[in-house]
Amino acid sequence: MKSSQVTKFQQYVLWLVILLLALTSRFFELTNKPIHFDESINGWFVMQMDKLGFYKYDPNNYHGPLYFYMLQAYEFMWGRSVATLRALPATFSVVIVMLFTFNFVRSRVFKNAVLLFLLVSPAMIFFGRSGIHETPFVFFQILFGLGILRWGEEQDGKALSLLLIGLFGMMTLKETFTITCASFVVGIAFLGPQEWKRQLSWSQLKQAWSIGTTALLAFLLILFFLLFTGFMRNPSGVVDFFRAFLPWMKTGVGETGHNKEFLYWVKVLFEAEPLAILGILMAFVGLFMKEAPLRMMSAYALFQLLIYSLIPYKTVWCVLTLVWGFYFVLAMFLQKLWHDEDRKKAKIGFIVAILLFVPLQLRSDYLSVYREPISLDHPYVYVNSTYQLKELQGLITGVLEKHPELRSEVIQVGMKEQWPWPWVLRYLPGVHYDICGRHLRPNGLIYFCDMEDRIEVEGQLSEQYIRLSMPMRQARPNSLVYLRKNVFDGTWQGDYEIVGPDGDF
Repeated sequence: MKSSQVTKFQQYVLWLVILLLALTSRFFELTNKPIHFDESINGWFVMQMDKLGFYKYDPNNYHGPLYFYMLQAYEFMWGRSVATLRALPATFSVVIVMLFTFNFVRSRVFKNAVLLFLLVSPAMIFFGRSGIHETPFVFFQILFGLGILRWGEEQDGKALSLLLIGLFGMMTLKETFTITCASFVVGIAFLGPQEWKRQLSWSQLKQAWSIGTTALLAFLLILFFLLFTGFMRNPSGVVDFFRAFLPWMKTGVGETGHNKEFLYWVKVLFEAEPLAILGILMAFVGLFMKEAPLRMMSAYALFQLLIYSLIPYKTVWCVLTLVWGFYFVLAMFLQKLWHDEDRKKAKIGFIVAILLFVPLQLRSDYLSVYREPISLDHPYVYVNSTYQLKELQGLITGVLEKHPELRSEVIQVGMKEQWPWPWVLRYLPGVHYDICGRHLRPNGLIYFCDMEDRIEVEGQLSEQYIRLSMPMRQARPNSLVYLRKNVFDGTWQGDYEIVGPDGDF
């Protein structure tokens, strides 16, 4: 009895250490990178919810309502800030790691291996610290995948609950749940006739189904209906859920500026997530192994990679959806070799191969997450706001805090690409969004303008301004910022010019 208690105590200590590592890696210096325009857009949607009283689902937005309601709850508790925008995904990223301390599947080797892979995964850490939908979506993806694996081991109510909750979460977050479901269908096809007969049995489903399962399904259906209808204030939202697939598919194959080549994901993983490349290679081997779960996960992960590679529209955060499947495959191979006494050399070689990739993973973590400033050349850092923007944001905020009487002054965000400024400047009443070249508002405190409008803007200035030229977003042309000289003189430490009456043109 004493030995059992000691063992349990050691297990709890280990879980606590893992939790602290997950919390530290996800929350430490959470605001060290500049705000991404998608983060600001998500924050803006929540602001509109405060005005409307609900989230109005738009089929052209390709994102379901669940994330915005959760973000609204976080803002209610901790206020509106960049840290809050990122805290919600960071929480999910921690929970994803801690899922594998529970006994959803039998193999301890599998659970521990996946836990470690996810704990140090650059994608899980980087996008787990970004205020976008991907991490919560992947949480529900993994729940769904664990439900399928558990059903293969034990056809019980817990497996059904994991499947139902996972499917509900995916459906209320992103339309890409259809790709996940299609990929698992392909994976199930690789189980083979014997496993189909054992697992896809109506009698087994009836035996596992319970009153609790029915109650859970009813609750999820009601919640789904309420979320998409804005709690009955937007009844067409449920219909819009189905209407969304046509514009979503058009975007996927159309020319959007985010189109990439077929091998884009492989190239990204090779540079940013090398351990996942090993997972891809092992997945091809896994298709031909005798273990049915390994065949299924290998087929699932490879088919999903194929679909995402065939779709021209590629934004790098979707890589988060891809990597965990290959980590499952690696963990299954480790599970297979761990207890095989006849393959000690293969087991040692496989473990050594994994350990050789870990330093590369950690280096990727450092460059993309913890380095100050983060490497804008890292493939996960995609169309991000620049550090110059972050510095300018701090300068403006500091001046307005010191001189609150200036908060009502005119600020014109007159660029074609205006994000993240509508969210950053959300608390100021005098912000306008006219394009500078079409109409310049007089006596502005600050103007944000495109480079092409320089001559026309500077010809209309009635007093002197500090002119800054800087990239607002990664891989975009420089924009111009005009700061009224009598307010901002001496505040900017970088290069600038004085323009306006008696200034340099």
